Amino acid sequence: MPGGATTRAFGPKGETRTVPDTVARQVWVAAGGRCTICNRYLLADNVTGQEVPIGQLAHIVGWSTAPGSPRGDHDFPVEQRNSAENLMLLCHDQHRVIDHKSLWEVFDVDTLLAMKRRHEERIRKLTGLGHESRTTVLRVVGHIHGRPVELTSASVTTALLANNRFPDSILRGADEFEIDLRAIPGEPISSLAYWAAARNHLEDGLRHLCTQVRKEAVNHVSVFALARIPVLVLLGTYLDKMLQVDIYPKRREGKKVWGFDDFGATVRFGSEILRVGKDPTRVAILCSISGSIDINRLPPEVLDSHTIYELRPNTMLPTPELISTKAALDQFSQAWRILLSTIEVDHPGVSAIPIFPAVPPAAAISIGRHLLRAAHPPLHIYDRAPSSPGYFFTASTEA
Repeated sequence: MPGGATTRAFGPKGETRTVPDTVARQVWVAAGGRCTICNRYLLADNVTGQEVPIGQLAHIVGWSTAPGSPRGDHDFPVEQRNSAENLMLLCHDQHRVIDHKSLWEVFDVDTLLAMKRRHEERIRKLTGLGHESRTTVLRVVGHIHGRPVELTSASVTTALLANNRFPDSILRGADEFEIDLRAIPGEPISSLAYWAAARNHLEDGLRHLCTQVRKEAVNHVSVFALARIPVLVLLGTYLDKMLQVDIYPKRREGKKVWGFDDFGATVRFGSEILRVGKDPTRVAILCSISGSIDINRLPPEVLDSHTIYELRPNTMLPTPELISTKAALDQFSQAWRILLSTIEVDHPGVSAIPIFPAVPPAAAISIGRHLLRAAHPPLHIYDRAPSSPGYFFTASTEA
């Protein structure tokens, strides 16, 4: 523990060895006062809450070459085994684990050195972030066609740190603000009651966040959302009031759980008219991004009278992984804004736009976010019917 001219390092049987205070302080600071393995805070007792240092300095290579010294037969020089390079900060439990003879092969020297390096790099990166890097986390989770969605705090924090941000603690005394739609009944059958309840739940959950934005208590929001596409379009319409928003998509594979790829193929999007309707004031939009929308499956009232536009990738087939980078999302958002402007000019008098989105979650949020409700007609959002190949109305973006 830190303090005094020297401090102690503990052996597997409770024996101690003195370590210079400067070395001990170096190890404690580099580890951020947390266990290198389980991340437990080691400057307070969990039971009493008292500020008592409970961490232990553990040797990676045992301090002795004698039999029974954990990893002691390694060729690391004996005279350097009390150096910061060979010491890691652990809680009592993890220290017992790595020094248990049955686990020496599991926790070998290279493994422990890698753990020490990763932990200390994470602490250095986190503590190096300034006030301007703080963000308020907004989590929106729901069922998707009956399948539950899980979103852990650990995965959120990992994604934020990879983007050089850290969670704020303004809202409700927590570092995250969550809207949980999983308890709303009727999602598997897409009942009208479900969509109405989901919208009300969004409005209630975002009311406090919007207030904090207006007060300038929140200046950056990080969005982690995975729910039904119409819900995410509605979510985006509320985010248009917020100045700075980062969207973190759920990844299907790879090391990252949430977030965009750093690199990817360049994707461009464009729109075209698939069918000219009888009434120029009636317009519908198909968004064929993660999959293709079959125009012949649209509701008869749309097919009979609406001019139908389709927004899709220019040179690629629609796939769920198409928008894998921030640049691709930006390209989609730009094409979406251009299409809205085109409709505004070429179809004056449009009162509402039916939209049929086959898009990934990040694009759904962007659709809502870039809709200017004061200037653009409201969207009438349609979704695939659960028991037929057709589409049905779910919600409107009208305020």
